[in-house]
Amino acid sequence: MRTRASRAWQPLFTGFLTCLLTLLCGGSPAGADAPVVACSADKVAVPAGGVVILRAWAPLPAGRAPRYEWEAPVGRLEGRGQEVRWNLEGLRPGTFAAAVRVADGPHVSECIVRVILTQGPAADRDLKPPLPGPARETGRSLLLAGEPEAPGYGLYSYLLFGSQPTEEARERYRQAIEAYWGLIPEIASLEQYVKRKELNIAYLPVRSLPGQPISSAGVLESYDYARARSLLRYVPGANREGPYILSLLRPVGDSAGADVIRPHLFQDLSKVPPPLVASWVREFLNQAAQERFWEERTTESFALRLRATVAVLGIALPEVKKALDTWIAWVP
Repeated sequence: MRTRASRAWQPLFTGFLTCLLTLLCGGSPAGADAPVVACSADKVAVPAGGVVILRAWAPLPAGRAPRYEWEAPVGRLEGRGQEVRWNLEGLRPGTFAAAVRVADGPHVSECIVRVILTQGPAADRDLKPPLPGPARETGRSLLLAGEPEAPGYGLYSYLLFGSQPTEEARERYRQAIEAYWGLIPEIASLEQYVKRKELNIAYLPVRSLPGQPISSAGVLESYDYARARSLLRYVPGANREGPYILSLLRPVGDSAGADVIRPHLFQDLSKVPPPLVASWVREFLNQAAQERFWEERTTESFALRLRATVAVLGIALPEVKKALDTWIAWVP
C-alpha cells in the first residue's frame, strides 16, 4: 500500500516535510548541520532466508538531493539510493542491523535499521557481529484482566480503544488489531534471541482469551475497555475512541497516584484514515527498534522520525498534514 505511493508522492512534498521537521525541532531539520534521517524495514521479524526492503527519508529544501550509502556487516545489500533490498539468506537466527549514511554536502547523518531473523537452519558459524547499539524489538502479549504487567522490559506499549467501536470507527479498530496480530511476533518467541530489557512489550488488554482462530471480531468481543480507560487517564485529553498507542519506560501499573506519567509517547490513530492504520503501526514498530528509550533525547528523536515517516504515508491527505504534532506526542 505505501511502497509505490510513497515513492511517487515524496518528491512533491520534501518542502512540506522540511518545514514540519523544522517546526518540531525548533530550528533547522538537523540543527543546521546534518540532515534529519528516518529509516525503516518493511518488516521487523524475518523468516530464515528472507529478504527485507530498507528505506530512508531525509527531507531537504527544494533543489538539494541527499546521497544515500547503505552498509551491512552480514547478508547482501542489493540496489542503491533511498531504497535497497537486504538479502539475509544463509544466516542463523538473531538480531542484525544495517546502517544508512545520508550526506547533504559536507554534513552526514546515520540511521540504523534492525531486524530479527526468527528461525531456520544453522548456516554460517563465523558471522560478523551486528552493528553496535541495543535493539528495541517489539513483541505482543495479551494483558488479561486482573493480571499485572510482567517486569523487566525496556519499554511498555499498549494498544488501546477508548470505547466500544462506533460504526465509523469499526474498520479502524479492525485494521489496528490485524496489524497488531499480523506484524508483531509473540514476546515469548523474541525472548529466545533478545534480552528482556532490550524488548518493547506491546500489550493488548482483554477480559478473557479470544476464541480460536484469532479474529478482529473475537478480539473486540473480549477486549477490556474498562482497563483501557484506566490506562488512558494518564494521557491528557478525552481519548474516547481510538485506536491509541501508549508507550512508557515502566508499566502503567507502577504509576499509582500519578496524574500524568512522564515521560510517555502517545500516538492517536482515532482520525487516521483506516487504510493507513496498518502502515502507521508498522512504522511505530520500525522506529521503535532503533532507539534507546532510557535516554530522553533519543526518545524525542523517535517521535520526530515517526512523524517524518507517517507524514510520507499520508502525504496527500490534508488532515494528516495538519495534525501530526497532536497525533504523535512526546510528553517529557
